[in-house]
Amino acid sequence: MNDSTSRRSFLKAGLCVPAARLVPGRPGATLQTAPAVAYRTLGKSGLKVSTVGFGCGFNPKPDVIARAIDLGVNYFDTARNYGDSERILGGALQGRRDKVLISTKTGGNTREDIVKQVETSLQMLNTDHVDVLLLHAKDSPERVTDEMIQALEALKKEGKTRAIGLSTHDPNNVVDVVLKSGKLEVVQLTYSYPIGGIYRDAAIKKLHAAGIGLVAMKAVIAISGIRMMEEFAKGRTLMNMGIDMSPKKTGEAALAAIKWVLVNPAIATAVVDPGNTANLETDVRAMTEPYTPQDERLLYALNERLRPLYCRMCYECRGQCAMGLPVAEVLRYLAYNDFAGDYHHARANFLELPAEIRAVRCRDCSSCTVECPNGVAVRDRLTRAQELLA
Repeated sequence: MNDSTSRRSFLKAGLCVPAARLVPGRPGATLQTAPAVAYRTLGKSGLKVSTVGFGCGFNPKPDVIARAIDLGVNYFDTARNYGDSERILGGALQGRRDKVLISTKTGGNTREDIVKQVETSLQMLNTDHVDVLLLHAKDSPERVTDEMIQALEALKKEGKTRAIGLSTHDPNNVVDVVLKSGKLEVVQLTYSYPIGGIYRDAAIKKLHAAGIGLVAMKAVIAISGIRMMEEFAKGRTLMNMGIDMSPKKTGEAALAAIKWVLVNPAIATAVVDPGNTANLETDVRAMTEPYTPQDERLLYALNERLRPLYCRMCYECRGQCAMGLPVAEVLRYLAYNDFAGDYHHARANFLELPAEIRAVRCRDCSSCTVECPNGVAVRDRLTRAQELLA
């Protein structure tokens, strides 16, 4: 990797401290006592967040949430359109609200819609405020309007949130609008091995220098998100490719992937959906264990195996499709199904595409005009998405 040397130098500077109270052995081994927890400041918001956060997804489990709090995780990420996620999280936090920071997202496009959604979120979460409120999935400047930002500002003044910002899959495309606003304090962005260092670091450097708190998402879906497929019995394809789907190997990959993200001191927290307690107890180890050459070799090997299947969201393909398909977006929706086992989320996103885009069939093209710099079999993956989701 181009930046592996600098990342290891961060470790030598003491950013990661070896854990002292973990049961040795395979990833997922039960933690008998709470491990040492690393915290970082979420930019100019001033919030102190655990460097591993809890991504609630669509169906968080209350017992896993409770265990996360016991282990020192204090940052919980959800969204208005994540099904029952907010309601489940709100119920699980009863009596423990003061121990956690809640981040949620609104998909509203007008002031009225944003305010309405936030009021609903607060009811579902059974709280009078959230700690971080984000505009959801803003991947282009035109999707971030002054009206939206003003709505967030007003909600902050009313005490409904302590910090405001946005989430994005393409930080390079919105970094300027975030900085120009002068109001947004937090950006949640895709950041994972190996694309983070190649396609994200320039934007991260600008945002971090401006005091923007950075939250990494999808930190493990590309490499170790394959562990979710064990629960959905969809691992045969990867196993046929020679990828070790054992709990031990996928646990090691998850741990390595999160540690890779946290080597970057600009990232305040990495939100990960553990799915179950065993995965959670592996994930939290990333807060204090060093990133090692063995981790690098494991991630490299798995990345090579997954190269034709997983879109890294580098967005180098933007505008290449002769039929006008938003290639990276469609492949991301497919990943929700193939790598996270969430068909509902995948299809719901696909169905939001314009009808003329949903009607395109890549098998009708004699050749594909898209050339992926990361080796994704674009035509095959798009064809699968169309057959599965349309």
